[in-house]
Amino acid sequence: MKNRILKIFILALVAIMLFGTVTASAFESYDTFTYSIDGKPLLSPAAYTPDVSVYDSKTMGLLSDFGGRKLETAADIVTDSKGNFYIAEYNNMLTDSKANGRIIILDKNDYKVIDVIDSYVDDFGETQTFASPQGVYVTNPNKMVDGEERIYICDTGNRRIVVLDSNHDHIQTITVPKDNVEDPTALLTEKDFAPVAVAVDIYGRIFVASSASKSGIIVMSSEGEFTSYIGAQKVALNPIDLIWQKFQSVEQIESGYRELPSAFNNVTVDDLGFVYATIKFDDKASLSSQLASIKSKDATYSPIKKLNSVGKEILKRNGFFDPGGEVDILDPNEVSQIIDVALGPENTWSILDHSRSRIFTYDSNGNLLFAFGDQGDQLGNGQDYAAMTYQCVYNEDEGKNVYNLVLLDKVAQDVRLIVFQPTEYCDMIISALRNENNHNYSASIDYWQDVLTLNNNFDLAYIGIGKALFNMGQYEDAMEMLKSAYETDYYSDAFAALRKDVLSVWMLPMIIGIIVVLLLFFKFLGWAKKKNKATSLKPGKKTYLEELLYVFHLVFHPFDGFWDLKHEKRGSVRAATTILGVAVLAFFYQSIGQGYVFNPKGDYSSVFMQVLGLLVPVLLWVISNWCLTTLFDGEGSLKDIYIATCYSLAPLPLFVTISTMLTNVFTSTEAGLVTLLVSIGWVWVAILLFFGMVVTHDYSTGKNVITTIGTVVAMCVIMFIIILFSSLVLKMVTFVTAVITEIGNRV
Repeated sequence: MKNRILKIFILALVAIMLFGTVTASAFESYDTFTYSIDGKPLLSPAAYTPDVSVYDSKTMGLLSDFGGRKLETAADIVTDSKGNFYIAEYNNMLTDSKANGRIIILDKNDYKVIDVIDSYVDDFGETQTFASPQGVYVTNPNKMVDGEERIYICDTGNRRIVVLDSNHDHIQTITVPKDNVEDPTALLTEKDFAPVAVAVDIYGRIFVASSASKSGIIVMSSEGEFTSYIGAQKVALNPIDLIWQKFQSVEQIESGYRELPSAFNNVTVDDLGFVYATIKFDDKASLSSQLASIKSKDATYSPIKKLNSVGKEILKRNGFFDPGGEVDILDPNEVSQIIDVALGPENTWSILDHSRSRIFTYDSNGNLLFAFGDQGDQLGNGQDYAAMTYQCVYNEDEGKNVYNLVLLDKVAQDVRLIVFQPTEYCDMIISALRNENNHNYSASIDYWQDVLTLNNNFDLAYIGIGKALFNMGQYEDAMEMLKSAYETDYYSDAFAALRKDVLSVWMLPMIIGIIVVLLLFFKFLGWAKKKNKATSLKPGKKTYLEELLYVFHLVFHPFDGFWDLKHEKRGSVRAATTILGVAVLAFFYQSIGQGYVFNPKGDYSSVFMQVLGLLVPVLLWVISNWCLTTLFDGEGSLKDIYIATCYSLAPLPLFVTISTMLTNVFTSTEAGLVTLLVSIGWVWVAILLFFGMVVTHDYSTGKNVITTIGTVVAMCVIMFIIILFSSLVLKMVTFVTAVITEIGNRV
């Protein structure tokens, strides 16, 4: 017995150890998150793993060489074409001069300091130093039109940009003339020019983010001459200010306090000349607008912009949410505070969330690839991230370029460098995107399938496979894969292609079938017309079928139709209720019968909900109209109003049913036709209902308009009373239940 207990104890201990090992390897501090459709984070395999070493001032060699000063503060980090790092340090006071900052250059391999730029000699032979440099940018000579490598330094404290060559020799200093402040036509003045980030395109055009400028990104020529502003941020006003401005004159608005837009805090440029800029909102109204933009995917208050040469926002937002950081939030104060953007391989790009020390990476269409990182002192976590950059390093063993993600992290009195290396999971995603961009679809499918073996919740993999199958002409298989990711746009394209193939074979039979159906329909209308004409001459009570067939006369001849409906007893409560039931069934069919493009999530409502959704408005209309018209000499009884209202619904089931059927053969670009059909049905119902009330109550048109408006108001009042009464009853039941429970507990 003791041996058995000992064996069970040992097995349990081993199981606990194995579980702990698996858990530690799968859920480390740098785990990657993806987001489901409802915005909930889902764990996925790690996309980047942190280097086992953390590089600080000591390991960089700053303490032993280059003045023996620590890297105390840093604002920006970039790499050059060789992979070396340039760090902008903005606050490290020297004891023997007024210099307040420097540019530190690190080797790409061992991250050791290879040079420090703390001064330069200008065109007049004078030695100049930096004052709180906030940004740095190095051009790639292989991509520049002039083939030159230049270093652009944002000398923020001196309100200038210093340009150096590859040998760190001075080329030019970009400033704004002081005379501009006295020029009322000057768009850029010295007080607006406090550069914190700079980027340069292949033609040498300079893009500057200034902390003092609220007008957008500053655009300059290669010679440093001001050209224009682009991407000015819209001001978010709170509701009270918006209402108050409605009652103010132009002079009052201009003389009063005006909200200013937030300034951009970072900028970079891709190989095509498109500008990526980030903005960190501070005011409550803008934070609320940023939160609202997450699900609406409105670019106006998104913290990341992609601008073309004229400043138009062109960032694709095809993902489930706006590509602006965290999505699983409710409080505006918890939205992501984006402080940097970096361009990665295969048109991917990453943003840095300062409030969470988290990195979000997206593809060119705005789909989230992965998000990782957290605040803390564990390996892979950041305490106070300041900037990030991608480092392209050629791996000789694998024979390809590897993109490391390097972040500046401020800790205590030092700044450390955290290097994240891509994992196999990340390589699979990038390889799939590379083959997709190169139109090598069969290879991209293989990589996407490998991704799914590691993360079967990754929607983009299903979309990637679906797009590849679509380009290979396998439309049905593509539709199945795209349906797995709730992707409607590409699904619609695949469906359109498949429909084209089907129509090419079945076009003639389908045309013949449609013609036959239309002929039968018009044949039926002709028969119903003859039947109604014969019934009008028939004395006595009408049969149930005759009461239903009368609908086909009434919808085309509303005036005499409603007159006979009331005075000739051509309708009945049973027929009216049948029409109402058919309308309910039509809406139920709409909820369950729509095609995937129009209802990708498969949402539907039960018959009971459809009954409530149509029966409640009808009964409210009937009761409200009867109560009101009784006071205004209406001749219609409650029964007459009910019958006329239900008969007015007659066109709706036909239009709803046809539109629902068409959703199974229409694409997303043809959705307007479906909406048009339903709208025609509702307009027809409204016209019939209006003239039905005119005839039923023997009103003039003007009087009926007034009673119609009054009926709608009465419906709202009745609904308010019902809701209020229900709330009071619920509170009474809750109170009585609580009293009974308390008495039971005490007894």
